[in-house]
Amino acid sequence: MKSLLLDKFYIIKGKYNLNEFIFAILNNHYHFYTFIKNGADLPKIMQLINGKISKELNLNLDYRLWDVYYDRIVGNDKTPDKVIGYIIANPYKHRLVKSLEALKDYKYCSFNEVAEKLGYEAAIEMISNVENLNWE
Repeated sequence: MKSLLLDKFYIIKGKYNLNEFIFAILNNHYHFYTFIKNGADLPKIMQLINGKISKELNLNLDYRLWDVYYDRIVGNDKTPDKVIGYIIANPYKHRLVKSLEALKDYKYCSFNEVAEKLGYEAAIEMISNVENLNWE
C-alpha cells in the first residue's frame, strides 16, 4: 500500500503543479505538506489519495478505511521548518528507521529531497529543532 500511496503523491504533485510536496508514508498513516493555490483543491486531492486507493485495492469494507483528514494553515516563517522537520522525521519517530541518518534510505519520505535542497546537515538540524517528538 505504501507504493500505491507514493505513486498517488507523485501524480498529485504533477496534476496540481505543486512545487513543494513533502511527505512521509508510515505503516498506518501519512503526512504531507504543500502549498495549494486554490483551497478548493484540497478535498479533490484528498479524494484522489484516499478514494482512489480504496478503490484500487478493491476494498469492500463495512467500515471507513480512512479517518477524517486534518489540514492546517502554516503561518509564520519558522513554522514551515518545524512542520517539514516533523514530517521527514516521522519514519524515525515510528521506528521504521533506526537512526536519523537512515532516513536517507527510507524511500517513502521526502528526507532526500529536503537534504538535496538544503543540504544534509541542514535537514538533520531541521529535524533536531522539532520539539516534543518523544524520540525515546
